Parts: sequence; structure tokens; C-alpha cells
Amino acid sequence: MSKRAPPSLPDLDDAAFAAKLRPLGDTVLPKSAHSEFRISGSSDSRTATKPSSRISIAERMEAIEHARGPKRRYEYLIPIRVGEALAEDAAKRSQSAATRLLEVLRDAGYPVIPEDFIDLRKRGR
Repeated sequence: MSKRAPPSLPDLDDAAFAAKLRPLGDTVLPKSAHSEFRISGSSDSRTATKPSSRISIAERMEAIEHARGPKRRYEYLIPIRVGEALAEDAAKRSQSAATRLLEVLRDAGYPVIPEDFIDLRKRGR
């Protein structure tokens, strides 16, 4: 058995490489209203919206923070069975335990508002 050397790859600069890939992208990826923005996978209403400017995103985040007010970390000692039940229930709903806890508190009559459920760490990316 003789081993063949692997074929060498052509030496391309970034522009030439992008130009060679462009026809593939045009045939595989669906076109959107803006050619520089493409939608991949399922059309989710959260991701299929028009891109916003960074200023409008920052303004929206500021409005959320203002409506929600300051946040502070609370730590309580609760029985392990309660914490595990909360985590399992949240996992079944595909959400975090913190979000599930806010829902439980809201349903119990505590002053939880819709802005409390928005994770600002995931906004504006």
C-alpha cells in the first residue's frame, strides 16, 4: 500500500475565497429583503425581524431597566427537594429556574412585571 499525499489547497486571499463561496451561499441560503441579512433555519418571529440600530437597542434596554428598576441578588436556604422540583419544572418548560420562580411569584400575587422576564444579557447581540 502506498500512501498518497493529501492534495494541496490553493493559496487564496480572503476576497477571492469569499468570491468563490458566494455562488454556493446564493443557492443554499434563502434570500431575505436585505441581501446582507439572511435567515437560516426556521423562521422565528424573534429573529426574523428587521435588524435594529445599536442606538435603538440601547434605548430599549434602558427603558426595560427603568421599568424594572434595580436588581439585587437574593439567596435563600430552601429544602433541596424544593430547589430540585423548581429546576425540573423549569427544565420541562425549557426555561431557567429564575424565570420559573418569577412566574410562580407573579401567579401568587407578587408585583412581577413583564420586564422582569427579559434577560438583558441576551439583548443587542
